[in-house]
Amino acid sequence: MHSDDLFAEDELLFSGEEAEESTVHKLEPWMVLIVDDEPDVHSMTRMVLGDFAFENRPLEFVSAHSGEESLEILKADPSFAVVLLDVVMETNTAGLDVARRIRNELNNQFIRIILRTGQPGFAPEHQVITELDINDYWQKAELTSRRLTTSMTTALRSYRDLRKIELNRESLAQMAKSVAHQIRNRTMTINGFTNLASRKLGPHSEATEYLETISHETARLEDIVNSVSEFAAIDRCDHCSSDLKEVGEKAIDLCRGVAKELGRDVHFEIDFVAQKIDSRPDLLSKVIFELVSNAIVFADEQQPQVSIKTRVEGEVCLLVVSDNGMCISNEDLPYIFDPFFTTRPEAVGMGLSIVNRIASGYNWDIDVSCSDEGGAVFTLQIPL
Repeated sequence: MHSDDLFAEDELLFSGEEAEESTVHKLEPWMVLIVDDEPDVHSMTRMVLGDFAFENRPLEFVSAHSGEESLEILKADPSFAVVLLDVVMETNTAGLDVARRIRNELNNQFIRIILRTGQPGFAPEHQVITELDINDYWQKAELTSRRLTTSMTTALRSYRDLRKIELNRESLAQMAKSVAHQIRNRTMTINGFTNLASRKLGPHSEATEYLETISHETARLEDIVNSVSEFAAIDRCDHCSSDLKEVGEKAIDLCRGVAKELGRDVHFEIDFVAQKIDSRPDLLSKVIFELVSNAIVFADEQQPQVSIKTRVEGEVCLLVVSDNGMCISNEDLPYIFDPFFTTRPEAVGMGLSIVNRIASGYNWDIDVSCSDEGGAVFTLQIPL
């Protein structure tokens, strides 16, 4: 493919018209990765977008000539705002494979992806573009300078907004930690004086019942604060290797302790496969612990049973946790992952919210259904 074919429709770009001079402040540039196996495409893209600026910030280009090379670059530096990605390179679907690995393997949900192809016969399906969060898709023969600059503007605006949302989330998380710390200091003081008053007044005082209520509610408030702190602490879902069987068995040991504290003689069915999972061990353990603890609570009162099973299907590992209690009602189902939603007055209602937060951070899918026996079934789909 010749470089002059790429932007053949654009008369203004090569008309000799001088661009207006603009003052670009020395701001940090937007990082753009060009991924294409044709050198002419790289040079033409740099020429067309060489003077482009968004919010007074210019572009800085990095080139990759294969899908594998682009992934290595993105692994080393996740700060790229946009990737201009050719569909057909070393294979007919190399670009789509890169896009899928960016979202699922690198877990980069911020970078904006613009697909380009010189072979319309290998155009991706609409469903693929939607699932992989593709910003734009163009055939190279149709891509003029105007369209490219428009796509770049839209992509950078989207990237900027996503980063702002993430920054706001991080700020809220930090505020939640600070508020939790302040509340915890006050509850310790309240609980301390409550215990002191109980000792001073003695066990037969009329105020003992009220003091016990204060102590109980203070403990509940501390549970809420701890849950909020735990939720806010999930600020980074880092990529590392965890052994599902090893982490899962340790989490189940903790869950046995929960069952014992609740006075429940739970029969566990456990089947963990030895499989490496892309997750921090502590976060994977937390997901298993919260799902199994939830199952313990809602299992049958007389003969509680909880099943934890895993299996690998193709490129996905399934973690299935079920109980033999009552299934979640249709009225409650839309809210079970909401913070503080619970059907038990004594509970905090943050466990499943924490699970959902971690699952979203790693781009895992979680599904809730009812078993044939009527209990709730939580199915976690973890890409491998």
